[in-house]
Amino acid sequence: MKSLRNVLLTALSLFSLLVFTQCSKKDNELSPKIASLIGNWQLAEPNSSYEVNLNFTLDEKNPPNDVTPLFGGGRSSVNEYNARFFATVDGMMVVDPIGSTKVAGEPAAMQFEQTYYTNLRAVVRYELTSDQLKLSYGGDKPGTLVYKRVK
Repeated sequence: MKSLRNVLLTALSLFSLLVFTQCSKKDNELSPKIASLIGNWQLAEPNSSYEVNLNFTLDEKNPPNDVTPLFGGGRSSVNEYNARFFATVDGMMVVDPIGSTKVAGEPAAMQFEQTYYTNLRAVVRYELTSDQLKLSYGGDKPGTLVYKRVK
């Protein structure tokens, strides 16, 4: 009888331990690599006479898991733009459709902006150093957008 009681107490203790450890909420931690994306970036390549920037902020309503959601946006050659970006620790990145203001500009600036948006929508990978961000894109003409960190 004593051994049955010990077995039941042990089983109850293990069950309680399992329930309480599984029910505790684990804080989702932001990877240092992805945290390095957050901030202001200035387009360096392709070279242009336009001041194009990109600002990343963390989407705090959707905590990071395997994929970290970010808000991105900035100013292109004519209009301001924004989009949701999704990044992984291994360097993959996906961009949701881009929204922008609809101000008209010079034809060359508008063409540059449309090419920039097309390339940004096609981003599939990112590479990060301390002061440089490379966004690689696919599509008809694959390439890389290179940004310098703005301090």
